[in-house]
Amino acid sequence: MRELMSLSPLFLAMSLALPGCSTLTAGAPLAVQQPVAPAEAQQPNIRTQTPEQLAHTRAEIEKNPIYLIMAGELEGQADHLTQSADFYYAAAQNSDEVAILARAAQITLIAKRYDLAFKTAQRWVQQAPSSDKAAATLTVSALQLDNFPAADQALTQWLHRAGTNDTAVFNELGAYLDKNVPQALAIRYTDHLAQQFPNVVAAQLIVAKLELKFGRTQTAINAARQIIALDPSNETAYDILIVAMSQAGDQTGLIDALKLANRQFPNTDRYTTGLIEAYVRAGNAHQAGKLIEALLRKPIKDPAQLRNLALFSLQIERPTLAQKALLKLEKIPGQRNLAQLLLGRLAAQANQLNVAIKHFNHIAPTSDHYAEARILMAAAYAQSDDMTGALQSLDIALAAPIDVADKQRLTLAKAGLLQSQGLDQESLTLLTEAATLWPGTADIQLQRAMLLLKLNRSIEARDALRQVIEEDPNNAAALNALGFTLADEHINLNEAEQLVQKALTLEPDNAAYLDSLGWVYYRQGKLSEAAETLQQAFKLTPDPEIGAHWGIVLWHQNKPDEAKAIWQRALGLNPNLPVLQEAVKKFAPELLLNVPETDQ
Repeated sequence: MRELMSLSPLFLAMSLALPGCSTLTAGAPLAVQQPVAPAEAQQPNIRTQTPEQLAHTRAEIEKNPIYLIMAGELEGQADHLTQSADFYYAAAQNSDEVAILARAAQITLIAKRYDLAFKTAQRWVQQAPSSDKAAATLTVSALQLDNFPAADQALTQWLHRAGTNDTAVFNELGAYLDKNVPQALAIRYTDHLAQQFPNVVAAQLIVAKLELKFGRTQTAINAARQIIALDPSNETAYDILIVAMSQAGDQTGLIDALKLANRQFPNTDRYTTGLIEAYVRAGNAHQAGKLIEALLRKPIKDPAQLRNLALFSLQIERPTLAQKALLKLEKIPGQRNLAQLLLGRLAAQANQLNVAIKHFNHIAPTSDHYAEARILMAAAYAQSDDMTGALQSLDIALAAPIDVADKQRLTLAKAGLLQSQGLDQESLTLLTEAATLWPGTADIQLQRAMLLLKLNRSIEARDALRQVIEEDPNNAAALNALGFTLADEHINLNEAEQLVQKALTLEPDNAAYLDSLGWVYYRQGKLSEAAETLQQAFKLTPDPEIGAHWGIVLWHQNKPDEAKAIWQRALGLNPNLPVLQEAVKKFAPELLLNVPETDQ
């Protein structure tokens, strides 16, 4: 009994089902036992096995495919894939059942035991010669073993079983190569496929797609061209060729590929639109214009295409063509408001301000473009020196039943408009009311803080910026603004540096933030770091304020000639900038003599 107790429950359960191990005789009726006196009680007649017999029984069970499969499933459920593969492989070795062979091949393949998968798949193919899944498993397991001859032989069998549906075979093989094979091996076998099946469209198509995904544009181009030679009507091949040419940066090859596709598929507008874009990028405005004119003579129902045509027309400086595209867009259901917005922008660019205002005014308050249109309308009125009209256009919109985000955008626009007219106090009142109405709106708080700084109310400005940062610790604009303000006022310089450094962590290539950091370094007396940082900022964005700061640092480094050269460049960008004017007047006033009197 001790020997039985040492066995696993699974082993014990199966052993009791084997001949010679049952406690009941098969087929014997159950007799009702008569009660006997306790003294005459009988001992149960349980047959036990010797250790040798138990060892034999265990060995017999461990050869049983059912036991091996159950053990494999239990190991698999425990994520012990290697052990699961071993059990399933052993089950397959002891069985000719196709279902067991198929399951064993699947498990060994998943477990990446490719040697076992290959051997199992070989037996599966023998037992089920018409199974395409068996041939597929044999192909990929041979491939994983880097055994290309065996993979080729299995692939030939797979294709034979698939009959005329070779596309499905190559698609499945391509997906496996893409997702399950190490890229170096996948690239080698993809090149091998290209050589083995040079005249099979389905094979070359998979080669082209994989090569494109692997970033091997030239081999993708070669495969795409081969497909087009074999099947000139294969649209996918043209798409691959176009994408590969674009990724390779071959502008001439891209144009040739698009022209080829356009000739083969003259009614496929995306090829024509792509060719127009390629001509625009190549600077061939004449050919782009001709194609746009040709397209606009046709009925176009795709809004995106019409928007693209309008954009391309503007890029080649053909506003009349852009207008034609937008007038067509306006006639498409659901596109009228967008068309009016774009027509208004077009008129404003042409300085036809009254026309622009009319277009913007046609946009319904229910449109997603309403707030933007009203802001642009206000700008057009302001450009026409009609501030009353500008403010009224915004007030009408603010009174309309629009969502909160649009009301906030309009409020910011109105505050900016008031500031542009020198009405700083009115702007501050508006922003303070908005900040009370929408306390969690960072943009409003930021604009209010900047205005407070302009009005020399820095304590309130710093409080507003700290409030923004408290609500959003990763607001880079607020971090930078507070850091620069502290540095400019020469207080809490360590905190200022930390704030600006954090802003740069969020936006490392922001020239304004680099300018702030350079100014912090200057205030800390770190002139070398300041000059290096400001030089980097000015290189990213040649801004006159950055130039003013950089010149000040250079001057304090005893480099007056370099400082003057930078200030001269900055004056050329904006001679009226107050911070620049102040620096030049203090250190090199003679530079202002060369600035035209009207610009001072």
